[in-house]
Amino acid sequence: MSALLSWSISHLLIDILPIQYFLPNFPLEIIILTIATPIIAAGIVVAEVFLSNPTRIKANWRVLSRSSLKAVFTFGLIAGLILSLLNWLLTASQWPSILIRLISWALIGSFAGIAESLSWGTRSIEGSKARIQQRIIQSTGLGTGSGLVAAVFYEIFRPVLGWYDEFFGFLLLGSILGLALCFAASPSYHFALRAGQGFEAVKPKPRGRTTQLLDPPRPELNNPDLKFIPDNDGMYEHIEEGLSIQLPTTTPQRGIQIGSGNNSDIYIPHIPEDCAVLSIRNGNVELRCRCEKSVQVQRQWVSQGRKVTLRHNQMVTLYHESDCDKFYRFIFYNRFLDPQA
Repeated sequence: MSALLSWSISHLLIDILPIQYFLPNFPLEIIILTIATPIIAAGIVVAEVFLSNPTRIKANWRVLSRSSLKAVFTFGLIAGLILSLLNWLLTASQWPSILIRLISWALIGSFAGIAESLSWGTRSIEGSKARIQQRIIQSTGLGTGSGLVAAVFYEIFRPVLGWYDEFFGFLLLGSILGLALCFAASPSYHFALRAGQGFEAVKPKPRGRTTQLLDPPRPELNNPDLKFIPDNDGMYEHIEEGLSIQLPTTTPQRGIQIGSGNNSDIYIPHIPEDCAVLSIRNGNVELRCRCEKSVQVQRQWVSQGRKVTLRHNQMVTLYHESDCDKFYRFIFYNRFLDPQA
């Protein structure tokens, strides 16, 4: 969509502005590339944000409005001007048009990849220096490769497209670029359970003098492989609404035990002692219910012994052992955008 939008806007400006009347030899590619590069880069970022959290529309707009989208658009605009100048110099040097197009489209892809990775680093809660560098290399490489692939396909089909060749070319470039950068965003290098809104739903009860002096049990982590994100120098000791639990990339055979028992890796009071188990292998997270009428995934009961493969943004509900009106909620993530802040 962003590629077609940029193509439409650039041609609209070409038709409205009397550029060719005053400058008949002015290369129109300068306008097209200057407009296409920032719009495609911004479109990639917007798509990645909303695909990461499809149910948190307002939070996604807050993330984009915190100068992230403006910075991406500004970077894309500067990159588009540089690319237009390079394109003009190559054209003036009488380079073959096919080679110029290969270089231009590859650079559009690389600039879009750089913009996406830098934007990700400013908004992600796992945006450490090493991860940002890895993301820049990955996104830039995929963006450059997708631009080259799109240019090659364009040259192959161009003779049979006629007047629609440029429209098809931008559609192809945007599609391949978006698909390629999805591989930079969607592969799961971290899994997480986030304590969602209404993490603990309980009925209010009056407390007497005796209960006021007691410290009730609170959910906590009992496994060094699990940690809170953001960690904030270990300031969090208990699971609270809005905190994310980073899961390991693989688990031992016993998995990650969830329950109220003493051996539970994720200890949650009042639910069954052996409530559920998480197994992480080969990039997949499976939840197996250990107790009947204690676990729901997406508001569907999971029968005892059944395994469910969790998907991004699914809700997991764990119910109290003796009261189905009380429960704990988690949201499963397979990538970290998590705009909770």
